[in-house]
Amino acid sequence: MTSQNTPDNIEEQDLDLRVIIQLLKKHRVLIALITLLSVLVSGIFSFFVLSPVYQAKTVLLVTQAADKLQVSNQRNDMEDLVSSAYRMPVLTMNTYVGQVKSEALMKRVIEKMGLEQYGYTPRGLAGQVNATAAKDSYLLDITVNNTDPRLAVDIANTISQEFMDSITERNQEVMDRSVEFLQEQMELVKAELAENPPQSERERLQGMLTLLSEGITKTQIARSFDLGSTSLVVVSPALRAAQIKPNKQMNMAIAFLLGLMGSVGLVFLLEFLDNTIKTPEDVARHLELPVMGIIPSADSRAGAYYGSYYKNEV
Repeated sequence: MTSQNTPDNIEEQDLDLRVIIQLLKKHRVLIALITLLSVLVSGIFSFFVLSPVYQAKTVLLVTQAADKLQVSNQRNDMEDLVSSAYRMPVLTMNTYVGQVKSEALMKRVIEKMGLEQYGYTPRGLAGQVNATAAKDSYLLDITVNNTDPRLAVDIANTISQEFMDSITERNQEVMDRSVEFLQEQMELVKAELAENPPQSERERLQGMLTLLSEGITKTQIARSFDLGSTSLVVVSPALRAAQIKPNKQMNMAIAFLLGLMGSVGLVFLLEFLDNTIKTPEDVARHLELPVMGIIPSADSRAGAYYGSYYKNEV
């Protein structure tokens, strides 16, 4: 299908465009007032009503992280059992990110900083914290938003320190359970040796006993490691907080655009609802009748003159 751009259609399009321009010029004062009022209201809210929000950021480097969860196909022999007992856990980056906003860590931070007196709760504090892992890297970004810039910096640094401490404590708990498990296994092996088994069985049990003893020693060594400082390093501590909200220039620019569009829309709405006929063009457009002539309206002075004249004649 091809559109036919006849002279009549082109003239009609030009006429419609002229009507729109005349309509905007006619109500330019209303459009300007509404637009300026929108910008003024936005400026008042941005500068005097909305509380500023500051953001502090700290960056941690994860030195021990796995690309995905490691699933080992362990056999039932004692060697695999012992080796898994003293092996330090290696977490994925997503696991680190999830633990940063955990309720347990938020509770540690609140207790460490004494934020209970200010009405902070673990859930409320977690709403101010955001943790992300940079793509294709082992960097963990921790940001804190708060209306107090100094408090935002303190919270960010406290979270990073408490996070490393919690990793160390969790590693120690795992190692303690591993030591208890290996010691229980040693007691079972000693009990079997006390029953005077055959020579071949005795040698096997002696080997297991030696292996368990070595496993306990290695597990105790692994427990002494400060895993939080070993697997996490503070690359960039939070030193200052930058204001991120409100963005005054952006708010006023958006208010300008919204005010301009809203005022233009209001002008078109008022024109659409106005059914009165004011010009000869309105007669031709609404009634689809040709205008044969125009009767000018007499002014007040002429009306008064002719009115007194007819009165005197009567």
